[in-house]
Amino acid sequence: MIALCAILRVAPHPPNLAPVGATAVIAGRTMPRWVAIATVLVAMFVGDVLLAWTRGYPIVNPTTPFVYAGFAIQAVLGRALVRRRGGAIAAAVIGACAFFVISNLGLWITGDFYPHTGAGLSACFVAAIPFFERTLVGDVVWTVALSLAYAAIARRLAHRRAWLLVPTSDVAIV
Repeated sequence: MIALCAILRVAPHPPNLAPVGATAVIAGRTMPRWVAIATVLVAMFVGDVLLAWTRGYPIVNPTTPFVYAGFAIQAVLGRALVRRRGGAIAAAVIGACAFFVISNLGLWITGDFYPHTGAGLSACFVAAIPFFERTLVGDVVWTVALSLAYAAIARRLAHRRAWLLVPTSDVAIV
């Protein structure tokens, strides 16, 4: 999961359509909370290192803690909604909204793109709306895709495990 997330984050893709948010949701739904959060943070860090190495981006910038916190919250939401029908989609939608608020608040707080006034904060959020649209679509689509992949892999592993655990005396040898 870490490798897939990091590779797809570095591979060319439309802005904000990487599977990081969906990875956080699926990790939250399938792993203990701290493992899910650690998985996402490690994937983000590996992706940041790869982006720095291949494209010269800074590994850390002032908004990094806010971005990482936004993804950690998506993992927590995935865990919190694990028993709810439609919980993965709900976690993806709510998580995308939370990420939007946290990451843009971080940009406004740490940057000098916008004045540190109510009007500046509003301008920051308004300017980010096109990115939010792609984030929301990407998180939902990737969450569905990763959920289906996870379910298929889990079924296959369960089938293999069941086959391996059958006592040999019950197996007909032809």
